[in-house]
Amino acid sequence: MRYIFFFYMSVMSALLLDAATYTPDNLPIPYLQDRTQYVSNPDGILSQEAVDSLNKWMGLMESTHGVQTVLAVVEYVEGGDVYEFCMALGRKYGIGDKEKNTGLIILLSTGDRAYYILTGRGLEGTLPDAICKRIENTQMLPSLREGDWDEAMLNTVRAITMYVDGDDSLVGKSDFDQEDKWVLIVFCAFMLLGIGLVAFGLWYDSYQKSLCPSCHKHSMKKISAYTDTKKKLGIRTHHDTYKCSNCQFTKLRTWDEAIAAAGGSGFWSGGGSGGFHSSGSFGGSFGGGSFGGGGAGGRF
Repeated sequence: MRYIFFFYMSVMSALLLDAATYTPDNLPIPYLQDRTQYVSNPDGILSQEAVDSLNKWMGLMESTHGVQTVLAVVEYVEGGDVYEFCMALGRKYGIGDKEKNTGLIILLSTGDRAYYILTGRGLEGTLPDAICKRIENTQMLPSLREGDWDEAMLNTVRAITMYVDGDDSLVGKSDFDQEDKWVLIVFCAFMLLGIGLVAFGLWYDSYQKSLCPSCHKHSMKKISAYTDTKKKLGIRTHHDTYKCSNCQFTKLRTWDEAIAAAGGSGFWSGGGSGGFHSSGSFGGSFGGGSFGGGGAGGRF
């Protein structure tokens, strides 16, 4: 019997050593690399379908109500204290807006069989402790007891979203955060400057062409034009004749243009790469929110 006990303890110790134990310092935060990813699922406990759905729900909460969420599902947290883990995580990253304090942390530790919903100071009116406890008891616990982690988290986030939607005082951020707005402003400013320079260049070129070298009036007009193409040399020569309507002075203007290779693309043509394009989502950032300990948690 003693040998069986030692064997059992050895197996359990090996399993515990193999399972990852997380702290706020080593918990992956995908949101920092991709602002559309609110779920930290390092042990693969949740299915990808559930993670995708949760990300959409929490993304909608942030865009419409300014509620910035981190949802973590892990096997173990250091010390098994989910409340202290959530508080330390909130202090480390400052989840939520600094002024509104609308941060939200949802933690499930399956190995510790513990959970917690931690609300930022600005959410304690929308999600008071009693409401958080009710959501856990009615939406989270039944699925947790059956080992259905996906359903437990999906039901919880859906219920939280309903309460948040019912609070008209929560106003979300616009589609662009402050950093995005400045990038867009700078980009638009450069675009307008470029368009202005091109327009000025075209106007100035036309202005100069209309100036008569003889009478110095802007009365020169193009009266004829033809093009001489020399494919072997790779050039196209333009011959433009201008005549002054005031003094009848005539001037020939000749200029060369390189012939693009077959299949080449011009300035506005497609087929090439470059310019501005979308290449996925950028990393998010937390706003410096604070937590006063509001929320609720328990074990199952």
